[in-house]
Amino acid sequence: MPPLPPPIRQLPEAVANQIAAGEVLERPAAAVKELAENSLDAGATRIVVRLEDGGRRLVEVEDDGHGMRRDDLPLALARHATSKLTNADDLFRIATLGFRGEALPSIAAVSEFALASRPADQEQGWRLRLEGGVRVALEPCAMACGTRVSVRNLFWNVPARLKFLKTEAAEAGHVTDQVMRLALSHPRVAFRLETAGESGARTVIDLPAGETLDLRVRALFGRQFAERLLPVAAHVDTMQLAGFIAHPQEARPTAKRQYVFLNGRFVRDKLLLAAVREGFKGFLEPRLHGAVFLHLDLDPGLVDVNVHPTKSEVRFRREGEVFTLVRSALQQALGAGAGGFSLLGGVTGAGAGDIIARTVVRPAPQAAPPPAYQERFLPQIPVPDAPWQAPARTNEGIAGTRVGEAAAVYDSSPRAASQALGPRSTAEFTDALRTPHSALRTSPAVPAAPTAPDHLPGVRRVVQLNRMYLLIETDRGIRLVDQHALHEKALFLCLDPAATDLTAGGRQELLIPRTVELLAHEVAALEGLLPQLAPFGIIAEVFGPTAVLVRAHPAALRRLNWSAFLATLAEGGSSADAVAKLRERIAHGLACHGAVKAGQELSTAEQLELVSLLYRLEHMEHCPHGRPTTLDLPWAELERRFQR
Repeated sequence: MPPLPPPIRQLPEAVANQIAAGEVLERPAAAVKELAENSLDAGATRIVVRLEDGGRRLVEVEDDGHGMRRDDLPLALARHATSKLTNADDLFRIATLGFRGEALPSIAAVSEFALASRPADQEQGWRLRLEGGVRVALEPCAMACGTRVSVRNLFWNVPARLKFLKTEAAEAGHVTDQVMRLALSHPRVAFRLETAGESGARTVIDLPAGETLDLRVRALFGRQFAERLLPVAAHVDTMQLAGFIAHPQEARPTAKRQYVFLNGRFVRDKLLLAAVREGFKGFLEPRLHGAVFLHLDLDPGLVDVNVHPTKSEVRFRREGEVFTLVRSALQQALGAGAGGFSLLGGVTGAGAGDIIARTVVRPAPQAAPPPAYQERFLPQIPVPDAPWQAPARTNEGIAGTRVGEAAAVYDSSPRAASQALGPRSTAEFTDALRTPHSALRTSPAVPAAPTAPDHLPGVRRVVQLNRMYLLIETDRGIRLVDQHALHEKALFLCLDPAATDLTAGGRQELLIPRTVELLAHEVAALEGLLPQLAPFGIIAEVFGPTAVLVRAHPAALRRLNWSAFLATLAEGGSSADAVAKLRERIAHGLACHGAVKAGQELSTAEQLELVSLLYRLEHMEHCPHGRPTTLDLPWAELERRFQR
């Protein structure tokens, strides 16, 4: 007979609090979020966050809000005790960031916790101290009006959770992300983030109060990025959407720069993110994510925020209207951006209503053609000389045909179609790929009639589709080519990480170092990587919390988009990467940022040169990321589908 199961028993309060902490307190950044949201609910106009050892030793949040009386301090540490709800109906009209009354007792259960507060009508403050959720002391203290919460030795009594924390830099980066979200959601509030650890003490973020949204974006992301913002403003009934989106050229491989706020709360809701993707559709490659800073303001009764432990996901009562509002507003802003935009006035307040009131949008001309972003999508990364020579290749579909060395996609002077592409040196190949962008911009537009390339036997014609794909008619069938993926793979082969010498063309010592503005956590991630760039001829150093100075680089990289390249490099991993892996990441970054983009119109000659890469180079079936570059449809398959 199997043993009887243990009897059901009530868990001790300390254990229950630790379980609750596991739901809402994954890392120090989660504690910062909960504490800072309490500060905002208390009407704070200045919030200071202090970290030690990435938050392991200390997380402290201090504000100048309303403060609490002595008798309220023990209640604030009791589970489900809150001043923000009075009955069940309030759950369906939540207008505050916090409401459950779980955060403080959960944090106190896994740390050495101190809560000090003083309201404006009291001459002294009071401090309540706990260890592992157990009360230690309630004592008077001298302090300014407001509240200060100190969380020391987080997870000291939960070693299993402590083991899952990352490095000091990684945890500090997560806290920086969290403070940035809070600062963008409430531009009127001053935020300051101070860190201390192995690398010393420094101020990572210091933002004044009363800023407009565009000024806050500029302070966090840099002047160059802010200058490419497009305003967004739309409303339907009681729903209002306002904010800014960045020009498509500022898109990144990750969605880290997508900030969507619902009634002042940062959310990662699937519906809203899907609407953002649809809004950028046609302006971006599918694998890229546009930067957005959007405030959606609507009646609290139309949304349920009590569906996720961290409140990052919500449910809308009118999902279709919300989706359409966001998607249409982005598409309209991107369309208007083709003709120019204005940032007159500014954006103020924490809610979307304040933002809309001061946002000026210049509508697109009625008779204007579809927005032409291809000029700003032009790649800025040349291909450095490399000791690489591709062998001749015979490809199915052009049986027995040897196509000469691939010509330049950026060659602005179209050669006669009958001129064969003879063998070239690697230097000639890469020099052609470094032709200035103006050459491509002035090249002939895509012809109305398909091209018949005599110099590619077996290929009957080539035509560009939707400024994204090339359709090739061959003797054996139809081949569709992803123009970006194909060119990216070709550049990557030229940048073979095992053979490339980036300094072959000489290194340029910059008279005036180039300042590259990045996010604070990106700069922190690059600190250990920058010295490893020296073997590649790149001399760079950290210049403040949000900038990197490039003092020298190979001449071949003179047109590199340093902001995009360094941001991508920072997202790729830590300084512990081996040199070989770092070299491969550099090659990936150069190829990706240097290839022609989806949405870029190619001239007749450029189409033919790009197709020649497919038949000239080896291993062109997939891009460096593993995505297919071509899709084949034989004539026999086409006839079968048409039942011929």
